[in-house]
Amino acid sequence: MNITEYRTLCAQYPSLRSLFSVMEALHDNIAIVGKDGIILWVSSCFERNYGISRDEVVGRTTYELEAERVFTPSVAALVLKTRRVVTLTETSQSGQLNIVTGVPVYDQNGDISLVVSYTVDPAYSLRLYDEYQNILSAGAPHEEKNPPLPYGGVVYASAAMQEVLEQVRKVADLETGILITGESGVGKNVVARLLHHAGQRSSGPLVEINCAGIPDSLLESELFGYESGSFTGARQRGKPGRIEQAHGGTLFLDEVGEIPLPLQAKLLEVIQEKRFFKLGAHKPTHVDFRLVAATNQDLRALVRKKRFRSDLFFRLSTFPLTIPPLRDRREDISPLLDYFLRKTNDKYGTAKRFSTAALQHLRAYTWPGNVRELQNIVEQCVITADHEEIAAADLPEHVSLGTTPSALLQSDSLDLKTALENCERDIILAAHARYKTTVAVARALGISQPSAARKIARYCRAGNSMQK
Repeated sequence: MNITEYRTLCAQYPSLRSLFSVMEALHDNIAIVGKDGIILWVSSCFERNYGISRDEVVGRTTYELEAERVFTPSVAALVLKTRRVVTLTETSQSGQLNIVTGVPVYDQNGDISLVVSYTVDPAYSLRLYDEYQNILSAGAPHEEKNPPLPYGGVVYASAAMQEVLEQVRKVADLETGILITGESGVGKNVVARLLHHAGQRSSGPLVEINCAGIPDSLLESELFGYESGSFTGARQRGKPGRIEQAHGGTLFLDEVGEIPLPLQAKLLEVIQEKRFFKLGAHKPTHVDFRLVAATNQDLRALVRKKRFRSDLFFRLSTFPLTIPPLRDRREDISPLLDYFLRKTNDKYGTAKRFSTAALQHLRAYTWPGNVRELQNIVEQCVITADHEEIAAADLPEHVSLGTTPSALLQSDSLDLKTALENCERDIILAAHARYKTTVAVARALGISQPSAARKIARYCRAGNSMQK
């Protein structure tokens, strides 16, 4: 049914008009997009979520708005491409994160006629979650104490991450400096964004800068900006720095330990005085922002080595927030695997799934690259696996080698027979991949050729990935 047909029905049955009134009353934004990508209707709270009025988007295509970065990526475009329900995190042009779900509506011929999407504001969800916690603390009955919850883009099931998010809730509305520490890949940037969108400055910009990704010679101009003619190659009209762009919002300095010592003094002055001088400027620029910093280094050790200013360290770490590595919160592995697998399947229009054996290896792996490594491996497996079921043999070699029998037993309640069979399978498949023939495998493993042939045939059939 399209919008024209719906309006015809509304003329025949006036009570149906109340449906739009109901959608307008919802806190979550609702959008209706046609099969050609044209936006047919959005609720009035669209402007609150995306910073642009409904009159400016209705009648335009979702592809145009995505290209103009009103929101990226477009959930409606992905639904039209994959013909399935899609849930993702959209970023608006102001930097706000929104969790969006798009649902296809099919006509009688099985073709998509409409896409209906609804947007969840993480800050609003946070307030609802707080109210829910208050109800629980008052003694309301509940079935599950710590269910895996996607909280503002954070997927978790562990008590360790729940404690981190409880700390985020405590300081989200405060202006105090936050220093997020943790190994590379644990999700420091996700927590920084959550702090911004759950705080009082959520309507302002969130400006992120990776201090390790910019050469020292360019970092000062990138942070502080410059006036016209400040140096050779400078723009004629000058350039505002990231600090100035963060006025009224949040400045997130990732890998803050990489800032050179000379710049640290200038950064300290900005934090304390809320003003700074651009390169080549004679008058100060006044700014108002909240600072969130992150590092995977030991800043105290850098202070002792005279590579980081102690006064800046204490200004940054008013409230330290440490994210534990994934190996110390193994309860999060399964929900993260489910989340990234669903997200990757939606991205590529696939329906891949992990076999039981593959899941055992993934849950037992130590994940030195943390959540980022897990996400990359899931996407790699979805792309490279030849069958819908991703077998253990489809996993990267270092994942299989990084899971010991003891780790497999710890990750799943396996009996001895199953554990021994898993080990035998891994050895047989690895030997076959290396030596290629049954004769060579038999010689390498010290078994008969018929026995090697039977085992290779058995495990290759089970893995659906290798030929005899």
